[in-house]
Formats: sequence, structure tokens, C-alpha cells
Amino acid sequence: MLFWLPLRGFMLVRIFSVVAIIVVSLLSMPAHSMVLKGGVEHSDRVDPVPDDLAPGQVFDRRNLPMNPDPAHTNQWYKIPDWLAGTWHKESQTDFYRFDYSTHQTDVSTRVQEARSNGVWGTQKDDQGQVWQFDPGPYVTTVDAGTQTVVEYVKSNEPVECSDRQFVSRSFDTQIRIEKATNEIKSVQSGEHINTYVPEGDGLIKRETSAKVFNRYGMPVLLGKSFSYEQQIGPFVAQDNYNGSDMRALLRQFLAKNREAMAGTPR
Repeated sequence: MLFWLPLRGFMLVRIFSVVAIIVVSLLSMPAHSMVLKGGVEHSDRVDPVPDDLAPGQVFDRRNLPMNPDPAHTNQWYKIPDWLAGTWHKESQTDFYRFDYSTHQTDVSTRVQEARSNGVWGTQKDDQGQVWQFDPGPYVTTVDAGTQTVVEYVKSNEPVECSDRQFVSRSFDTQIRIEKATNEIKSVQSGEHINTYVPEGDGLIKRETSAKVFNRYGMPVLLGKSFSYEQQIGPFVAQDNYNGSDMRALLRQFLAKNREAMAGTPR
């Protein structure tokens, strides 16, 4: 089965279930850097996973690099109006895979059942622009039977926001842990580039390119898939997140950035 990790953001419900997450890790593409829509490229390699999180080690949550860069604290990004709201998907189509170890390409099409809902949009500013809160870094945990999957989400950043499409890039690390021994069985990192395109009233197409790296930061697999999502609810402002006042945080973010722009020489 394959691993797929969706775009992250405040109050964004996972677009795929655990089954779908396991679905995309076997996807892949050609070994060279792949240029996606808008000129976005995947990384050739990423930072290696620390030794204390390597397979064979006893998992300790305190070893996760959870201290955020101060410059990243209270980060927001704009999303287009057509993306704001609650969305539902029924399936995804995997259509392009490449294995870096065998250098084999598979272009057969596979339709995966992947029913789920996702929510986009956290707050609106005084001009009516919709903003998304970025809570990274953060950790999620999934029960996988005899194992636990711990996912450390490092970052999620917008690449393009326009009337035509919205593109984002995220980085994460997944650690599989044996419940009985608390031993780390496997670890891998992922870079995910998601492109959303409006397809009509209340319908968007999502294209995903997911590149998987081993614990040393070298590419293992890369694949591409797409899905269609139907809007099932309008935008609703989220006022609280983990006890934080989202309205106040957005005001602080906008004030800080306006001051920074005002102080920039022209």
C-alpha cells in the first residue's frame, strides 16, 4: 500500500484516512527533479532524520524537534475565496509512479476509495480576504494495529495563490513504532506539493505530487495522483484553536507585517 499525506493547515481535517495515507508512499516519479505547475520543483534531498529517531531506537517523544523557529511563530497565509469552505471527496486516482531503487516507472491508473471531508479557511480580515492559520510544527498519532504511526509535520507553505489555482508545499516525517516494545521500526520523510484548481461551481480538482525520502534524506519513491472534491458547506470562521484566540492572532500578524512593509525602503 502507499503513503499519502495531505496538505496541512489550521482546522484542515485530513483529506484521507489512514488507509489512504498508507496508499501513497509507494508512489513515485522519475529520478530527476520534477517541475510541476507554476515551476514548483521537488527537493533533490532533505535533511536526514536524527539518530535518536532511527529504526532500532526506543521511541521518546521528547526527541521530536518540536521547538519552532521564532520567525515562524503565528504564521498565516491567504487562500482564494473559491477554496474557503468544507469539501468532500469520494476517491483519488493514482496514475504515475517511479521507484528510485529500481528506476522503474509505472503509469497504470488506480482508483482508490478515499471518502473524507476537509475544511479550508480560518479567519477573514477587514477587506474580506480569507486567511489560513499554520500551526506547524505539530505532531499527530495514528493507531495502526500492533504499531503506532507518529507524524511530525514540520511546515506547510503556500507557493501560489490566484484566481486560477492554489499551490502549497509541506514537509513531514513519519515514524512507525512497535507498540509492544516501543521500538522504532521505520522512518521516512515526505515532501508534498498540492495544486487546487476550480472546476466549476462548488467543485475543485486536487493534484498531488508526493516524494518520499529515507532516514538519510535520499529519495525513495515519488508519485502523482488527482481527485475531485465537492463543496458541502460555506466558509465558517474558526475563532479558537487549542485555546488560542484566532481573531487576535490574525490581527497581530497583519499589524506586524504592515509595519514591516511600511519600514521597507522603496
